[in-house]
Amino acid sequence: MNIKFIKNDKFKSNSISLNIPIDLDEKITDLNLIAEMIKVGSKKYDSFKKLYSKLQEMYGAQFDCYLNKYGEVAVFTIYISFLKDKYIIENISLWEDVIDFLYEIFYNTLNDGNCFKKDFLDIEKENLRSNILSIVDSKGYYAYIKCEQLSTKNEPYANHFYGSIESLDKIDEFNLYEYYENLKTLPYYFIVMGDFDEEKIKSMLSDRFGDNIQKRFSTNNNKFIETPFVEEFENHEVTQTKLVINFKTDITIFNGDYYAFFVFNCILGGGYSKLYREVRQKQSLVYYINSYYEKFKGLISIECGIDDKNLDYTKEIILKEIESMQSGEITDLEIENAKMTIRRILMSIYDRISAIHAFIAPLYIFDKYIGVDEFIDNIDKVDKGRIIEVSKRIFKSAIFSVRPCGEMNE
Repeated sequence: MNIKFIKNDKFKSNSISLNIPIDLDEKITDLNLIAEMIKVGSKKYDSFKKLYSKLQEMYGAQFDCYLNKYGEVAVFTIYISFLKDKYIIENISLWEDVIDFLYEIFYNTLNDGNCFKKDFLDIEKENLRSNILSIVDSKGYYAYIKCEQLSTKNEPYANHFYGSIESLDKIDEFNLYEYYENLKTLPYYFIVMGDFDEEKIKSMLSDRFGDNIQKRFSTNNNKFIETPFVEEFENHEVTQTKLVINFKTDITIFNGDYYAFFVFNCILGGGYSKLYREVRQKQSLVYYINSYYEKFKGLISIECGIDDKNLDYTKEIILKEIESMQSGEITDLEIENAKMTIRRILMSIYDRISAIHAFIAPLYIFDKYIGVDEFIDNIDKVDKGRIIEVSKRIFKSAIFSVRPCGEMNE
C-alpha cells in the first residue's frame, strides 16, 4: 500500500494527506482549478457554512488542497490536520471522521451531473487568470521564471506552476470535470503523521480509496537534456536590473552525488556565500544575490539585483567564482559553514508538521525517502574532493534580465 506512516509526539495535531503525482504538462492549469473547486465544497458540504461547521465539529480541523511542482512532476495534494485523541476531553478518535471527510470532498465535489457548477468555476478561472497575469508584477520572480523557461524550452518543466492563459481559455465546466474524473483513476499516496493505529488506518483507507493505493507512479520526465546557451532581456519600468543566470546539471535526487552538490550550491550562493562576499560585499556590484538548486530537475539559478551599468561585469565575476570552485579554491571553513547552514535548515523542518510533510511527500512518492537525520549524516560525509567534482558537472544554459526602459545590452 502507498501509505507512509510517521509517528510524531511533538505536536498536538495528527495529519493525513492524499497525494496524486502527475507528469507535468499544460494540464497544470486544470489542476489549479480543480484544487480550488474542491475547496469550494462537496455535495454534503455544499456551502461555506456547512463546510466550516464540519471542520469545527472535528475540533477545529484544517484542510487545504494545493499543487506542488517537483521537477517535471506535479503533485496534487489534499491535506488535513486535526487534534490528537489525547487532547480531546471526550477521549474520542477523529481518524474515521477525518478519512470520511477526505473521501467526501475529493470524490463528491460540487457538480451539475457531468460538469462543475459554472458560476463557481467562472469565479475561480478569473482568480487564476489574475494570478497568472500578476507574475510580471514581481520583476525578480518574473526574471527567475523567464530564465528557467529559456533554459528548459520545449521541456515539461517550462510549464509554469499556475499554468497559462492559453490553457485557461480552453477550459470549461465539462472538460475540467472530465479531467477531474480522470484523477480518480491514478495512483494515490497517503502520508499519515502523529498518533495512530496503523492497521485501522490501512483498513479505513483501503475500504474508501480502493485499488488506487496499490498503483505505482512512474515518470519519463525529469530527464537531463543539454540545450544550447541562450541570453535574452526585456525592458520594463524598473530602476534596478534583475539578472538571473541559469545552469543545468545531471545531478539530482535521482542521479549522481546529490549531497555534495547540495553543499556546493550552499558554498556558492547560500547565506554568507562566495557570491555574497565577492560580488556583494567586496565589489558592491549587487543589492542582493542568491543561488537556488532545483534538486528534482537539476537546475541552478543565480539571481541578483544590480545597477544596469554593472550588468556585464557582474556576469563575468559570477562566472569567475564558479570557475574558482572548479579549480579547487574552496576552504575547509567554507565547507563547514555550508554544512552548518544546511543542518540548521534541515533541523528547522521539525518545527512544523506541515514542513515535515513537505519534506517527506516528494521523496516518498519518488521512492527516494530518507529521513532528516539520515540526510544530515550524508551531508556531514561530504568532503572537498566531492564538491570539486560536482562543481564541474554544470554548464551555463540561459541568462535573462529585466532592464530599465531605454537601456540596451552593449
